Amino acid sequence: MKNEFYFLTIFFLFMGCVKDNSQLQKKENEVKYQPYFLSSNQKQLDLGDAWIEVWSDEFNGTTLDTSKWTKTVSTKSRAPRPELGIKSWFWVEDHVWLNGNGQLILKGSKASNDKMFCGSVDSKGKYETKYGYLEARIKIADTSKGNHTAFWLQGQEQGNIDGTGNDGAEIDIFESAWTSDFTKAVVHIDGYAAAHKANTKKYDTPNIHEGYHIYGLLWEEDRMEIYYDGELKVSYEGIWVPQVKEWLWLSIGASFGDGDFVNQPIGDLSIAEVDYVRVWEKDPMYQSPNTTDNIRLRNRETDFYFRVKGEGDDVAIEQTNNSRTGSWTHWKLVEDFAPYYYIKNEGTQKFIRAQVDENNAQVYTKPLNNTGAWTQWEFIYVNEGYFLVKNKETKKYLRATSKSNDSPILLSTSTDYYAQWKIETIN
Repeated sequence: MKNEFYFLTIFFLFMGCVKDNSQLQKKENEVKYQPYFLSSNQKQLDLGDAWIEVWSDEFNGTTLDTSKWTKTVSTKSRAPRPELGIKSWFWVEDHVWLNGNGQLILKGSKASNDKMFCGSVDSKGKYETKYGYLEARIKIADTSKGNHTAFWLQGQEQGNIDGTGNDGAEIDIFESAWTSDFTKAVVHIDGYAAAHKANTKKYDTPNIHEGYHIYGLLWEEDRMEIYYDGELKVSYEGIWVPQVKEWLWLSIGASFGDGDFVNQPIGDLSIAEVDYVRVWEKDPMYQSPNTTDNIRLRNRETDFYFRVKGEGDDVAIEQTNNSRTGSWTHWKLVEDFAPYYYIKNEGTQKFIRAQVDENNAQVYTKPLNNTGAWTQWEFIYVNEGYFLVKNKETKKYLRATSKSNDSPILLSTSTDYYAQWKIETIN
């Protein structure tokens, strides 16, 4: 089951008279995946809301998605492994398939006494990325039989010789070529001939030969970090960090480390199972909530922002058009306990507060001593700079009701465009 390492998203429901934005809506119960990191890890990485999933394959169904992957086929033998008695080995098409239970299967087999066949897929020419966080959940093949499993990247111009990996590199996130509980990351630059350079880093991988484990690569402009089961293991900087797009590769190969190939019978050796591959990138339109800014909150569907209707307590919050620019339209976020904020009007010095836990209930202003959960709001990033604004007590969202000026802002279970708001800083 894949529900070990992801979060269920908010249900997307529609209100009665809202126009159909079906091509833009999420399906009810659709899953929004988050990167996996150990909460106990002192070097924990929190990608946060600025990161959005941009590409993935969950390997559902029984047919490989050929818009994402190509089954790698060797046109000639890859490097022999004489120490394991392997004179030749090849990637072959029929050693790759989906099992119908949500996994990609990569098989290794002994074709003859000194020949191995293996399974591999790559995304060359179909999906290539530069920077981001890449993650795969994999159960590796049996290294003891001479198979190693790898999750890696390759650049189009890796063979260019310039003394750096700027124009492309082979990035081996891991290669399971050893029967002990460790693996190695390697970055290869400047081709594979005399100018070739490699930077190999060994890291511990507890229980790597048992069950599934999660392998991650954080790739930024000046740094790459490799994670195993949510924990930072090794990093690369300087000439080893590519500055161009690379494609993804999942493969079984003939081990260059440990393994007893010679004494295996002709036939199947072992398989690797890939549960998923996911890629996240920083959203360039993300602006985190800032408690020092005066802001407006602009609605995604209506392009209006909201204001307090008057002074005093129990005053309704309503939508207003761009002609109103006074302090009743200005707000400041006051941080309480992360990730919750109070939303304070700069004109009246009042907080926005939910008063009734009912769908379509109106929200009102309250004095600053109203500091409970009814007054606390969480900003949940959606995409393209827009947030849902969720009340802590009611678990409902601030939502515009129509495109009309002076229409009320209500609490709602809906998360459509009427419930999405952009933070705009006031100069």
